[in-house]
Amino acid sequence: MYSVEQIKALGKERTPESFTKLLEIFVSNVPIDVKRETVSSIGRHTDNDRIFAFAEREAFNRDNPMEIIYQIFRTCLYKSRDDERFSQLRQKIMDYYHNENIDKMNAYYDFRQQREKVQPSRKTAKPLLLVGDSVHTLRQLEDGCIQLVFTSPPYYNAREYSDYTSYAEYLAKMGKVFCECNRVLEDGRFIVVNVSPVITKRPGREFESIRYPIHYDLHRVLTDSGYYFVDEIIWIKPEPSVPDRISGYKQTRKPLSYKPNCITESIMVYRKNCAFLLDRNMKSYGDYDRHDDEAVDTSNCWYIAPKYDKNHPAVFPEELCRRVLRYYSFEGDAVLDPFAGSGTLGRVARRMGRVPVMCEMNEDYAEIIDREEPGYYDVRGKTDSAHNQQITIW
Repeated sequence: MYSVEQIKALGKERTPESFTKLLEIFVSNVPIDVKRETVSSIGRHTDNDRIFAFAEREAFNRDNPMEIIYQIFRTCLYKSRDDERFSQLRQKIMDYYHNENIDKMNAYYDFRQQREKVQPSRKTAKPLLLVGDSVHTLRQLEDGCIQLVFTSPPYYNAREYSDYTSYAEYLAKMGKVFCECNRVLEDGRFIVVNVSPVITKRPGREFESIRYPIHYDLHRVLTDSGYYFVDEIIWIKPEPSVPDRISGYKQTRKPLSYKPNCITESIMVYRKNCAFLLDRNMKSYGDYDRHDDEAVDTSNCWYIAPKYDKNHPAVFPEELCRRVLRYYSFEGDAVLDPFAGSGTLGRVARRMGRVPVMCEMNEDYAEIIDREEPGYYDVRGKTDSAHNQQITIW
């Protein structure tokens, strides 16, 4: 039985004999990791005629797992620089599979070959409070000037400040906001969205309420807005802090009436689409802001008590903001909340050395944010966006 290291050694020999041996190993009964390395080693040889014959034969063999197809496509990418046959085969593979991993490999390769550089980070230098609909007020910001978006969208028709004529209208509005967030977010940086299912009140006892799986539907909204999924973190609350839904079942003990108490919310983590690895975002910081002296959350379950505020019916706990800011931004970064509410993120961001950019449509809430930290924010009212002014803030 061959090991991965033995296969790598064969690939380095680059002789006709080692090539033949690799072909024999490929068709033998070997583990998938060995077979994958065999394809990679074949691609490192210099006999393009034999490599092309292998790639053309195996690229469309549906008995090959996709892991093998990815390695064949990788060979085509690098060989296409000097051999048109591989360039044509590369396109045929893309057209044949319509596979998202293959498409992403192609985009990453093209980006590196063009030797494009990531645009220099343009960080917002001053705290900003934009009063009005964030779809419009965010247009005052330049492209790529935000390093993190963290928000909790208004829950569909669950609060007085969140009233829409239909669920489709709500999702469409979220899409417009997230598209604008995508424009102002630096390439490759994160958007983190706190959300949970909501239930509408019954119009009467003879009617059934509707429970909306907002976190599922927002996934499509976010991907359509130019992000890809990274993680889901589960925010777990103490059970006594949530509304009691189980009491009816506890009384009747009848099947079909079971409704558990909902002690979790989703913290959905997405990254703005880009054709480079996260290393490029991090390297400009060096070892700056390492967390060597702090405990680390090792799982995707965060146990945090909710917070209640007389001024706002749904506020972030400061601890939740602290963790998101710690894990997804650096000191000095500009962080955006397009649905700022009472401004919890801004307060925590200030203490942690980040630059908050808050958007809030409700003027009463915006006044609370400004009043709590007078003179801290540069406040831009509705008149600024109405006149379509372009404001450079870094």
